[in-house]
Amino acid sequence: MKLIAQGGIVRALVALGLISYQAAPALAVGKVATPTAQLQWVTQLIVKEKSSGLKPPSNGTDSTAARPDVATVQRWSAAAQLQVTYKRPMSGGAHVVTLPNVMSFADAQTVAHRMEASGQFEYVSPDRIMRATAVASDPQFANQWNLWPSTTVANGPATTAVGGANITTAWDKTKGVNSVYVAVIDTGLLANHEDLAGAKIRSGYDFISHNVYNGTPDPSSHNTVPLGFVENDPSDTPVGRDSNPSDPGDWVSNTDTTNYPTYCGSTQRNSSWHGTFVTGQIVAQHNSLGVAGIAPSVTIQMARALGKCGGVASDIIDAMAWVTGDSSVLGANGMPLPVNSPVAKVVNMSLGGAGNCLSAEQAAITAARARGATIVVATGNDGAGVIGSPANCNGVIAVTAHTMDGDSANYANVGTGTTISAPGGGSGTIVPGSGTPITSLSNTGTQGPVADTYGTEIGTSMATPHVAGVAALMLSVNSSLTPDQIATVLQQSARPFPAGTYCATHTGVCGAGMLDAGAAVALAKGNPTVHASTSASTVVANNAVTLTATGNAGLVNTITSVQWAQTSGPSVSLTTAGPDSNGNYTATFTPSAEGTYAFTVTLTNNTGATATDTANVTVTAAASTGTGTTTPPATTSSSGGGGGAIGLGGAALLLAAGLAGRRRRVK
Repeated sequence: MKLIAQGGIVRALVALGLISYQAAPALAVGKVATPTAQLQWVTQLIVKEKSSGLKPPSNGTDSTAARPDVATVQRWSAAAQLQVTYKRPMSGGAHVVTLPNVMSFADAQTVAHRMEASGQFEYVSPDRIMRATAVASDPQFANQWNLWPSTTVANGPATTAVGGANITTAWDKTKGVNSVYVAVIDTGLLANHEDLAGAKIRSGYDFISHNVYNGTPDPSSHNTVPLGFVENDPSDTPVGRDSNPSDPGDWVSNTDTTNYPTYCGSTQRNSSWHGTFVTGQIVAQHNSLGVAGIAPSVTIQMARALGKCGGVASDIIDAMAWVTGDSSVLGANGMPLPVNSPVAKVVNMSLGGAGNCLSAEQAAITAARARGATIVVATGNDGAGVIGSPANCNGVIAVTAHTMDGDSANYANVGTGTTISAPGGGSGTIVPGSGTPITSLSNTGTQGPVADTYGTEIGTSMATPHVAGVAALMLSVNSSLTPDQIATVLQQSARPFPAGTYCATHTGVCGAGMLDAGAAVALAKGNPTVHASTSASTVVANNAVTLTATGNAGLVNTITSVQWAQTSGPSVSLTTAGPDSNGNYTATFTPSAEGTYAFTVTLTNNTGATATDTANVTVTAAASTGTGTTTPPATTSSSGGGGGAIGLGGAALLLAAGLAGRRRRVK
């Protein structure tokens, strides 16, 4: 018998944030300028020297960081103007050093800037803590609104959702191919879940260091965190990093909150099974069980980097480096790991923390992109007008969340750097809606794993796997896509936000629009796409209405024509124009009678392929004692895209969990 576990709204959402934001402009009602200020503590730094004479160990590679001698560490201490202790080498020629005592993020950043000012270092970054930020025959598909189209389409599911990602349309073209490799950096994976039977799961790795948080007493309780506490898998050998990326659980007991309140927060929490939830969103099988994954035929890989009470940036960076083919990453017993080949072309990071992008994070992301990887990151769950890190690093696809009604989720961070919005569930910022969550894989265990189940969560953590899964579908139909092309196609194929929602009235802060998988896959194949919208959904007679078509000819193709046609309602004359400076095509008319007016737009490219979409406007009678007025300009979206029939299949949801200051799951 299948069980459904109800998840809380972004567990530990407010736990252990960090205060490093700069002043931001005031925002309209609905989002706060910055997350609630909370103090994050740092115990170690990531340092990388400029070119030096240090040689890598004999069992390392040219890019493996050499262990420095005593004189070098003393020189680093002099630059820091305090004693640092060497901890370990890491990927990309960097090193981890321990501070003499626990510091706030701001104080640790001051030490980092002091060291960089000496001229000896390429970068020095605080090693802050992060946490996770949650048409098929599968029985739970009826609850997976996030996979549905926004309007009824031929051969598609009978039920629609304004905020649905139109995954079902993409399934007509592909459900993925096993030569596309996706990596998930998270809490680990319960690979034997019933809904993963038959999934293509490649060997992953556990990157959590044995000594995370150890050696620096909790500044509140003054208790020392024991070795292996964050790792939380004492049965695995060797201690520390190992080849088993399974999830042993990340529960936080009352004893943990008492002994280590700075690192673990003040709230007891059951195990989240966050990594399994996210993975299920991407590759849950279409097997008449449970839920449907977005890209069930791609190959998935887990890199465990988050454990009990989170994880540190240095472990997460090493995980990202390894899955994308870096040869300098050290594994068990400090030995270099074999190169992960073939490399992951898509990396899902439903995690993050508050503050600016670290230099160490940016260096790792830039290197991963150079190896061909697309990095997809959650923006965070503080309900803020600034996005978290590493979502604010250059080159990533930063994913915010919207609801079933297409409104910006009230917990979702938005702002400069946001790439796109995807389904995350919950209530909206302006349109409360039903609060419907996302459904995926889970476990009944409150501590260690017990039995398979299915759970519900909300968060940017859940939005992020939607985009990672669709990126994998795009690569399945066009393997030559670059990370920049994937980002561009996702943005160009996005649907406009519905009229009256937060993102429709706050242009630019929520990214290009709402994820549309069907349109993105069509565009990646070189097929045209088009979305139609109206200046208002309802107007009074004798007031002008503008129809807008946003389209794309498909990669390497060109638009040859865009044609409008009226399909119902009292006959009107359309005045057409375009393309404008934004590449949009418009048609304007003035209705004189009440009724429902329906229109179709058809975009044709140079190959003769076409895409169509529809738009509707309701016209009410003019008042007899005065002139009517239109409703405020807004955008009404439709599913559009592709022009193909829509079939049923399985899709997966993306998980992002509470992104407070430390690197954490972004639910």
